[in-house]
Amino acid sequence: MLQSLSRTLLKVKPVALSAFDGGQTSASCDVMAAASMTRPGSAQTTEKSQLILKVVSAKPQSPKLPNRHSRLSSFVEVTADGLTSETKKTGKRSGHLELQWNEDLTLNVTPESHLDLKLWSCHTLRKELLGSATIDLLDTLRTHDGKMENVQLSLVLQTENKGSVVAGGELNVCLDGMVVDLGSLPNGSTAAD
Repeated sequence: MLQSLSRTLLKVKPVALSAFDGGQTSASCDVMAAASMTRPGSAQTTEKSQLILKVVSAKPQSPKLPNRHSRLSSFVEVTADGLTSETKKTGKRSGHLELQWNEDLTLNVTPESHLDLKLWSCHTLRKELLGSATIDLLDTLRTHDGKMENVQLSLVLQTENKGSVVAGGELNVCLDGMVVDLGSLPNGSTAAD
């Protein structure tokens, strides 16, 4: 069955991420990604593709945080479509006001997938959710003409405080490796429409 999968590789141009960090780093989303994996006779909207999600940085602003001068140890967890088999985690990073990762996570997704991102604080005995965000890949593909090539997103993290949902900081990510024909998607549109 794996032999029937066809694989197309994409070489992506590097893009500086200075918009995320005030020009302090020259990291890029330079990756080689599997752009499509198709099975004969399958519909394009249900086929899985590899998506590279680079977790760049986070600026947590949660009422759950200790005082602003203490060091924070955190990691990011990403889940595609609520599947535990498609849950990936970054390594732990420590910092005061901004955490830097520049770490790639590879997920198997469809154009209709939803990505749930969670920023966790690590304590000796437990972990605590600092904020979460969701990426709707279909909306993001439509916004970027069906191409996820170095798409940089700044996500507002949401957290709960005294029973209400409030902004919990910012999470910066870069998406890469997925190209689809918008006309083949549900309610799709193309430039020729």
